[in-house]
Amino acid sequence: MLTFLARRLFVMVPTLIMISVLVFVIIQLPPGDFLSTYLNELQSQGEAVDPAKIEFLKHQYGLDQPLYVQYFDWAWGLLHGDLGFSFEYNLPVTEVVGDRLWLSLVLNFSTILFIYIVSFPIGIYSATRQYSWGDYGFTLLGFLGLAMPNFLFALILLYYANVVFGTSIGGLMDPEFINQGWS
Repeated sequence: MLTFLARRLFVMVPTLIMISVLVFVIIQLPPGDFLSTYLNELQSQGEAVDPAKIEFLKHQYGLDQPLYVQYFDWAWGLLHGDLGFSFEYNLPVTEVVGDRLWLSLVLNFSTILFIYIVSFPIGIYSATRQYSWGDYGFTLLGFLGLAMPNFLFALILLYYANVVFGTSIGGLMDPEFINQGWS
């Protein structure tokens, strides 16, 4: 067992490196960069752009470096939790992603917990009472769950949460929009 874990950890490192290279290449594939797009947007609005400022920004963000140096700077930042700066929100990316990441983790872990709480007893029941009416019923429910589209199941759960618990899941991020209409 220990050798299996060591082997898996040994394979994990090159796999993560290959994935990070692939992600970096995909990010770099579109023509130009964000700085060029930003400068074109400023020029289209009629603002003058100083060439010295352009060079300063290219140097500040490492766009004047070769791609492999940009990759190592990016990977080093990822390893240290520095995801960069979001020009769209004028905030560090960790602040932009932080709240949403926390809610996603809560949702994922509560879903996993719910799955384990429901599936283990059903699996034990079906294994100990094979070919019984209960086994057939749980099998039917399982097939219905697999056949039902996810969005329909989500709407049913939203309705159930609203009727039974009196809670609205809609507008999770902003209470201002909870009771608003669609238009």
